[in-house]
Amino acid sequence: MISSMTGYGKAETTIRQKKVTIEVTSVNNRYLEVSLRLPKLLSEYENEVREAIGKLVSRGKLSMTIVIDDNSITPQMLKLNEDVAHLYHKMFRDLKTKFKLSGDITVSNFVGLPELFTVTTAAAITRGDVNKLIAGIRKAIGNLNQMRQNEGNALAKDMAHRVRLIETALAEVERFQPRTLERYRQRLTQLIEDILPDGQKLGDTEERKLRLDMEIALMADKSDVTEECVRLRSHCEAFIATIKAPGDTGKRLNFILQEMNREANTIGSKSIVYEISEKVIRIREEIEKLREQVQNIE
Repeated sequence: MISSMTGYGKAETTIRQKKVTIEVTSVNNRYLEVSLRLPKLLSEYENEVREAIGKLVSRGKLSMTIVIDDNSITPQMLKLNEDVAHLYHKMFRDLKTKFKLSGDITVSNFVGLPELFTVTTAAAITRGDVNKLIAGIRKAIGNLNQMRQNEGNALAKDMAHRVRLIETALAEVERFQPRTLERYRQRLTQLIEDILPDGQKLGDTEERKLRLDMEIALMADKSDVTEECVRLRSHCEAFIATIKAPGDTGKRLNFILQEMNREANTIGSKSIVYEISEKVIRIREEIEKLREQVQNIE
């Protein structure tokens, strides 16, 4: 069954007892395009995240954001060197006493002093943490795909309805086709008799009859759309079958629509009566609506 390329998914997991929220959205795109926003702590695992996404989604423009609620989980942390701070404090007091300085010792006195802080590296992310992250990503993508599937089901119903409208209009074209030549014969006969001298009829001579029959035969060959109608009906059947088929069908549906549009244009170009032209316009309108919907199918 077809799947839309538009959707939203969310999941949560934990890393080091901290909640990690994963959100992903997608819109239609010709290929798979992934935009990631990762915390610095997880940036080195970007390739693994992209690989996990690529196994679950084939087309669409995806945006994924991963947020760790507690920012204390960072690759690096600052640690106060208390012994050094005590030494600085003692030095300030000794200076005040020795030189009889006024004022209090404040935090600002310590700003910029060397070796007052030590940069420590937090414990490395473990393989277990990464596995939890990937599992959360799969869950978020699963929720995204479920939404895409639900929308795809709705699209499938609407597109099947539009294909039935095309088939109905095509049946009307086939019904009007036998009348086309007779109507052309009547119009041509009347046109010729209008330009003949008064009192003369088209059937007065065998030569005129023969010329008329030749003209009708030529028009019959030019205006016959039997082959185009058969192909267009076949394309409609292929479209419905593709909607029901598993896998990624968006590109195939788009190709079928191109062929449907080609046959409809040929039928329209051969039409010599209004009734057929009107039905062809209806067919083209439905094909265009189908084309717009197929752009959002995976």
